[in-house]
Amino acid sequence: MATFNQPKDLGDLLLVEVSPGWTKEKATLLAGTDYPLGQVLAKVSGKYQVLDPAGADGAEKAAAVLGEPVDATAGDKPGVVIARGAVVALAELAWPAGITEPQKTTALDELNALGIVARAAL
Repeated sequence: MATFNQPKDLGDLLLVEVSPGWTKEKATLLAGTDYPLGQVLAKVSGKYQVLDPAGADGAEKAAAVLGEPVDATAGDKPGVVIARGAVVALAELAWPAGITEPQKTTALDELNALGIVARAAL
């Protein structure tokens, strides 16, 4: 018998939001990446991209968490980001390859400063 696995959605990631019209916002995701739900993002020149702890010009600073999967491999795409005032599931966050624990801690502190708190459970 076939088994159906429900894909992850915003309800798996977003545990608490202060206000639906304030916590989430529409954003532009930089081309070249297939972004998964929960991707930790940086904001550079008005566009969100995968956090790059070794980057520069803002790419090294966590600025939001992606609230939906977005395939932007062929060009910039719109998406919904969690920008402030939320509790997110720590296990649902997507990190860039090769990120270290100290870099994750720094990124989580940056998100916390924006009011985005990552927790293992409520």
